[in-house]
Amino acid sequence: MKQTSATIGNETKEGLRDKLFHILLVVALFLKQILAVAGNTIKEGLRNKLFYILLGVALLFLLLARGCMSGDMQIQSRQLTPDEVAAFGTTIGFHVIIFWGLTLAGLLSMGALLGDIETGVITVFISKPISRFQYLVGKFVGISAVVLLNIAILGAGFFLLAYLKAGTWPFELFIALGVFTLNVFMLISFIFLVSLATARIIAMVFGIVGYIFSVGIDIPFYFDAIRKGMEESGSVVTLTIFKVLYFAFPQWGSTQFYAASFVSDLFGNSVMSFWPAIHTLVYTILFWLLMVLFFMRKEF
Repeated sequence: MKQTSATIGNETKEGLRDKLFHILLVVALFLKQILAVAGNTIKEGLRNKLFYILLGVALLFLLLARGCMSGDMQIQSRQLTPDEVAAFGTTIGFHVIIFWGLTLAGLLSMGALLGDIETGVITVFISKPISRFQYLVGKFVGISAVVLLNIAILGAGFFLLAYLKAGTWPFELFIALGVFTLNVFMLISFIFLVSLATARIIAMVFGIVGYIFSVGIDIPFYFDAIRKGMEESGSVVTLTIFKVLYFAFPQWGSTQFYAASFVSDLFGNSVMSFWPAIHTLVYTILFWLLMVLFFMRKEF
């Protein structure tokens, strides 16, 4: 009886082992197909002259911004300490990096899907054992990887310039850039979604206008002093409209400000906490749900 129980136990373990192996094999194949699309997208992105042009221009701006890392500087008749000057320079460098990173993200993502659709390349991908969902994920991973590579190079370049100019190592810059990648992911997702229904240039314009609008709406809700000023001088109706837009619209602006708070006290806000990042994740998931539903029904 004991021998029979042991035999059954061994068979059960072997069955579970086989099932686990089968699941891992399916997952590996699923990821391999996604990485195949992502790898092709990365190659296209690195062959694109825009990557190197924007990288060169951004590095030039960072060279100019290094002058803000040291020297005498006053704000409201108060002499800033060397650490405060370095933090100010890091803030400038951070915004230079994200500006050109977002520009590259918009330019690459606006034609990522439409380019394949117009040239018929997409039929080559989805005719293979690659699902439409895998294709979307692969394109997203590929574009994101190229943009993050650009941001990483710029971040490393500014990191080195900061040491050479001011003798500081602004490690907090990488934390800020890490948080900011949430905005990059949401912008790419949004432009992917819009590009499926409009022309590529319109998709990018929608993304840029949406981002700028979000920054404008989020400013009074992220900075306490500005919000209090609006509450004292503004009408109830105006404030209500602003609040509705703030919570209903993607919070690109607040996520950017939250990321910047890691490099400068000017953007510190304990009230907002991690909320903008959570809001950004929720909207990214929403954009993906809409994109997948729309893409699955689209005919090629």
